[in-house]
Amino acid sequence: MIDLQQAAESLRRDGLVVFPGLYLDMSETLLREHKQCFSGSLTGIKLAPPMDGEKILPAREVDLLENNLTTLHRSLFPDWFSQLGARYFHSQESRNDFASICYDTFKHDRLGPGNHHPHWDPTLSLRLMVYVSDVTEKNGAIEVKPGTHFSNHAARLNQWENSIPYADPCSCSGADEPYQSIQGGTGTVIVFDVSLTHRKGIVAQGEDRRVAFSHIHSPLAQHQLAGTPFHAIPQSLLWPHGNADDYR
Repeated sequence: MIDLQQAAESLRRDGLVVFPGLYLDMSETLLREHKQCFSGSLTGIKLAPPMDGEKILPAREVDLLENNLTTLHRSLFPDWFSQLGARYFHSQESRNDFASICYDTFKHDRLGPGNHHPHWDPTLSLRLMVYVSDVTEKNGAIEVKPGTHFSNHAARLNQWENSIPYADPCSCSGADEPYQSIQGGTGTVIVFDVSLTHRKGIVAQGEDRRVAFSHIHSPLAQHQLAGTPFHAIPQSLLWPHGNADDYR
């Protein structure tokens, strides 16, 4: 059972909430389906161009169902995540229809393409992250700076208002704060606001990392993705998850 109110409060305060072992009972099937995603035997979906140490399979909700990846579907598109998104963004328009299945190995160049550098994402969204295998610092646990989500969101709005293109890597809040490594066993689930300063950990040689994601875009993100001009956005949508005066 998930306490949605408590989870939403954690998201507002820290920018993330962790559910250790939430999907532990599905771990064997999750691993089998995750491996199937990289077997080349799926219909209608294909891997993104591989990067150094990273393989990603982008998939719609329907793609998972059509390929009988039912456990991945169940874990990435649960009702509780939609309900949590609705609470966090104070909106009933909680959309969650896209996933990424990720298999990471040793990266030879940390400065090369990928998400190993500090960043926040361009849109105000929530990410659900499932640890399909045990994840530690040794095999690339995500690193975050809790509490930086509001100030990075303020930077996002400022760039949008002033027609400044999003640049990756970007200037991030919390430069003097330490990273927190989010380690967890198989079946652990993390939900975080992608406005957090975060980065993917480095996988050591001989190790690998198996994770899967899905996303919920806020109503603000939906306007941004649709190309709506900043000054046409209702003020109520700019800070649906907090108070602009409280960010640090």
